[in-house]
Amino acid sequence: MKYIGFNFTKNDLRFCVLDNSTNPPTIIEKSKIVYPNNLDTPELMEWFETQITLIVDKHSPIQISHKISLNISSLDQIKTSCYPQGILNLVAKRKNILINSYSSQAINATKFGLNKKDDVFKHVDTIIGVNPPYWDKATKEAVLVAWFNFL
Repeated sequence: MKYIGFNFTKNDLRFCVLDNSTNPPTIIEKSKIVYPNNLDTPELMEWFETQITLIVDKHSPIQISHKISLNISSLDQIKTSCYPQGILNLVAKRKNILINSYSSQAINATKFGLNKKDDVFKHVDTIIGVNPPYWDKATKEAVLVAWFNFL
């Protein structure tokens, strides 16, 4: 069973596809897709819809999740974070796939039965392993929001 987690950052989107039929779960695919910089807003939204649809169609997940940003302070951040999250929700609705959202505060170690102060990102490394390239906080957040769906 596949779960996809998305994280939309300022310059790129990260996604991770997890298979929970193994213990620990395994990463089927993860990637960093850099946003094109020569598109106006409507073209960029069309690009997001295409990318998201390609990822979802390729993996046919039973559930999707994404990290939401609470500290939006510019129009550029809205175009690269809020708008694509709306498109992701629309794609999930059209394909009848469950979707969840997680804030930064919700991404913590307590979901794994650990103390709140424990480093959830080190926990990912310990359980799933280090998975370069782009194995940074933004990618790990995509992994975690996917993982939270089957804890």
